[in-house]
Amino acid sequence: MAKHIFGPVYSRRLGRSLRVNNAPYKTCTYSCIYCQLGRTSQFIMGRKCFYNWVDVAGEVAGFVVKNRDSVDHVTFVPDGEPTPDACLGRIIEFVKRNRCQIAVLTNALYYC
Repeated sequence: MAKHIFGPVYSRRLGRSLRVNNAPYKTCTYSCIYCQLGRTSQFIMGRKCFYNWVDVAGEVAGFVVKNRDSVDHVTFVPDGEPTPDACLGRIIEFVKRNRCQIAVLTNALYYC
């Protein structure tokens, strides 16, 4: 069973999006009143690796290799804010080796 990925989920913007949960539940830099997850329980101001990046990247790459035709984007959209994960860049670089489009949904901005 997958620990860090779910989907693919259909997205109007991104097509079939394999979602990556790279941050623990409600770990965020804000506590936005509009957050679909409710109030932030774990505020974070610095960056750190939340999970072993090799495990996360391997799970994503393994799924993409087996299901190449069912994934248009790999999207980082965790149960918190994805960018405080100090290992995010390593995960993305590893996943990009499989020629995947990457999207990161964050409370700061959206970029591909």
